[in-house]
Amino acid sequence: MSTKKTFTTEEVEALRANPYTASVTPAIIRFTLEFKKEFWRLSAEGCTGNQAFRKLGYDPDILGFERVHNITKRVRREGKSPEGIRALSKSRMKLTHEGFSNAELEKMSRRESEQRMQNEIVYLQQQMAFLKKLMRQPNDEE
Repeated sequence: MSTKKTFTTEEVEALRANPYTASVTPAIIRFTLEFKKEFWRLSAEGCTGNQAFRKLGYDPDILGFERVHNITKRVRREGKSPEGIRALSKSRMKLTHEGFSNAELEKMSRRESEQRMQNEIVYLQQQMAFLKKLMRQPNDEE
């Protein structure tokens, strides 16, 4: 069982008002690509995770220690990777597809559902690029 804190209705509304929030439910918050890029920039300038969240308009106490720690770790890992900052990693995309019930999907705002569709498009484009790359590689058997 996760030890991440859940958000109250008021906290969900406050988090949803931040332009860097892609979507939020009482259990999950997803950030925009712009958030991740800005977070990485602030991190490179020496900001701690808590400082970066504050500068980007989030209260780390609302997010909770575990969530702040994990997001900080994930963005820094992506920033250092050869691919750089990505909209949503493949493993996180899989969780996105499986993580919502039909009732939760119906409750999503238009902005959240648009963001979800954009994330799916990015994921499918990544899959296509990978498959094209595989098809272009010469056979090792020849």
